[in-house]
Amino acid sequence: MTERANGRPDARRAQVRRHRRERQIIVFGVLVIALAFTGLFAAGVYKGDIDGPFSQPFVTPAGEFESDVTLVCPPVNSTPMAHRNVGVRILNGSDVSGLAGSVSASLKERKYVIVTTANWGRTYAGNVRIVFGPEGVRQAYTVAQNFDGDVDMVLDNREGTLVDVVLGEEYVSSNLRSTLAPELDPDLTLTANAECLPVGLVTPEPAPRSLPENPVDAKKNKDS
Repeated sequence: MTERANGRPDARRAQVRRHRRERQIIVFGVLVIALAFTGLFAAGVYKGDIDGPFSQPFVTPAGEFESDVTLVCPPVNSTPMAHRNVGVRILNGSDVSGLAGSVSASLKERKYVIVTTANWGRTYAGNVRIVFGPEGVRQAYTVAQNFDGDVDMVLDNREGTLVDVVLGEEYVSSNLRSTLAPELDPDLTLTANAECLPVGLVTPEPAPRSLPENPVDAKKNKDS
């Protein structure tokens, strides 16, 4: 009774509780630091900045990406370019004489830069085939808006922004949209009509051995 009255057992209990709290604070502090370190390490492994402990990587190296998709997406949230900044070559891939000339005349009226017209050298069975390089994706989609029906968008490894338009056996004059068509709204966001991938993830086809000089690119290089 004397010890309790003097408060000694209560003092010892308080001291024990204090030591217990201190140990809890230390333990929880160590756990928080460990969790933070683990989170930072996991984030580094996920991003590829740190080598992980597993043989299977969390991210696929760009060189190992494989897909059957060959359609290139237009630039995100992009709208059609000013036609005067788009150089086009019209190629006749059909047996219809004068087809390339008539289409080039129509596109020239729409202020496109017609680089040249010619026969394709072989037959294209489809409607319209648009061929472009990595620098000419937005230009190609701008041109594609002019055509109704199936339009085959093909990426090759050419330099510059020249766009080739190949007119095929299925092409008819009504497939060239009217300038009043809603698809030709200059404020309309460019979109793909099928599943697509960014240009850097699509394997390009070989470009023609020689291409005509594109005045648009020549002017841009001169100005720069």
